[in-house]
Amino acid sequence: MIKIANPAYDVVFKYLMEDNKIAKLLLSDLLQEEIIELEVRPQEYIMDVISMTVYRLDFNAKIKNADGTEKVVLVEVQKAKFPTDILRFRRYLGEQYRAEQNLIKTEKDGFKALPIITVYFLGYPLSSNPPYPVIRVRRSVTDNSTQEVIDLKDEFIESLTHDCVIVQIPKLKETRRNELEMILSLFDEQQYRYEISVNEEDYPERYREVIRRLLKAAASEEVRKSMEIEDEIIESFKMVERDKEKLAEELKQEKQRAEQEKQRAEQEKQRAEQKEKELEQEKQRAEQKEKELEQEKQRAEQEKVSMIKEMLKQGMSKEIVMHIAKVDEAFLRKHNLM
Repeated sequence: MIKIANPAYDVVFKYLMEDNKIAKLLLSDLLQEEIIELEVRPQEYIMDVISMTVYRLDFNAKIKNADGTEKVVLVEVQKAKFPTDILRFRRYLGEQYRAEQNLIKTEKDGFKALPIITVYFLGYPLSSNPPYPVIRVRRSVTDNSTQEVIDLKDEFIESLTHDCVIVQIPKLKETRRNELEMILSLFDEQQYRYEISVNEEDYPERYREVIRRLLKAAASEEVRKSMEIEDEIIESFKMVERDKEKLAEELKQEKQRAEQEKQRAEQEKQRAEQKEKELEQEKQRAEQKEKELEQEKQRAEQEKVSMIKEMLKQGMSKEIVMHIAKVDEAFLRKHNLM
């Protein structure tokens, strides 16, 4: 057993891919293309603690086609540790499409755009969680009418569309169906430790150079220090993410409390309006009752007046009428009965 550096670390992955022979081997197998020449572009290592940690590396690759012809393509490698916004990948890809350095000069047509192939090493599974460790997305050209696949290589198509390879690093521990998946299983994102103990004999002969390169990385003090720095950055990222999650949860709870308070205030308002409505109805009922009583009083008084008139008409004296009707002289004067 020997101890090798864990290529899940960006600095180790960078150290590994700086070896042209190894980079050509791995990318040839990932792309399923014969790469005959490979040139690394100036490397871009971006650490954005607030949003993501990603390593980017680009190559100019000369590929030999099955018919013996050759083509030059840009191979864009992106390695991300944590789930991130797809728009970030699109943004960088868009930059590659419009970058002037991705044009090549030809004798026939002047400058033309390099075709692009993207390779994503993801330290997390895709959202749909497919079980396949290495996924290849390959274009096909078809006749829209017959759906027949057309063997067509055109500059317009090559310049504006691209193939893609996605490596789900967590899935590499679960499935090792071929030699490529076996060597890629060295990416130990799950444990995330500096060194991995391996038996070199357990891996295919054609990939032994990968093992030996990682053995050299494990012995490098510079690589070890860079791994420690990377750990610090990752921990800072995780702390920021935890703080963001905590803040998001607090904001969510505060929003819920505000919503509940709003609902309680609305309910209280509705109860107050209902009470006001009930009081108004009660007032209307009291006014109606008072009106009815007044009408009843007026009817009773009118009946009494009629009765008194009838008694006076029959010749009864004022005194007897007042006694029987239980009224006084003021009542009689009010109704002109005197």
